[in-house]
Amino acid sequence: MRIAFSNLNDTMPISCESIGYHWRQYPIYRPNGYRFFHWLQTESSSGTVKIDGQQIHLLPNSGILIRHTVPHSYSADSDAKEWDTAYITFYGPLANYLVNYLDVEDYRVFEDLPENITNFIQSNYRAFINNTIADQANQSVLIYRYLLLLHQMDIVHGQQSKSDPIVNRITSFLESNYQFNITNQSISNITGLSIPYQTNIFRQKYGVTPLQYLFDYRIRQAAYLLVTRKDLQVQEVSEQVGFPDTSRFINAFRNFYGVTPKQYSKTAYQGNN
Repeated sequence: MRIAFSNLNDTMPISCESIGYHWRQYPIYRPNGYRFFHWLQTESSSGTVKIDGQQIHLLPNSGILIRHTVPHSYSADSDAKEWDTAYITFYGPLANYLVNYLDVEDYRVFEDLPENITNFIQSNYRAFINNTIADQANQSVLIYRYLLLLHQMDIVHGQQSKSDPIVNRITSFLESNYQFNITNQSISNITGLSIPYQTNIFRQKYGVTPLQYLFDYRIRQAAYLLVTRKDLQVQEVSEQVGFPDTSRFINAFRNFYGVTPKQYSKTAYQGNN
């Protein structure tokens, strides 16, 4: 079931452009993004959202909030015969504030959604059938309430996310093995999770992917060695922190600290004299 409004109203704090549930989702390709904020959740089966170089498997009881104009595409997973979704697209002067309030950059994935969120669109669908001024005001309140429910879920589960044993397992693995070649697959072998899922939960806590975290950790370890191990050559430091290519290490270090490893080491020792 689906409703799409052709007459858009800019006078409300937040307004609905379209809403639907039990929607048999067909493939969508948006190289320029969508013109409104878009919430998409899986009701049954699963689909994959491709966005920002990531492939996100949207399983039941999970959803994604995407900012307007952010390029993306999505379709049912290859092993899924049918993908049923619920969604709502919205806009208005209050929309951007609320999305910022939810710490959404280009997009954000929400998992383990409680029943009051997964059933919200279906339960309130009839309130969007009519489009009078009074109806639009009520719809604005409902969308506002829906986004606040997502924020409330953040508060309830915030402490659990911070102590998530899966995330801790990933960071422990990265920091204990940073000298070696590590891939998303090798991390997946440790967690037993899919690469997109482990990437999403890690990003929710640290704001970066596991491999970005690993990259930063290697560079910081290199800086520590440059300060504490004057006997090591740059090539040796590079190898010890997991950069077999010294030229790539030097460029990465310069981009991170603004100086070459030799300049960093020299400045550090001058400061210690």
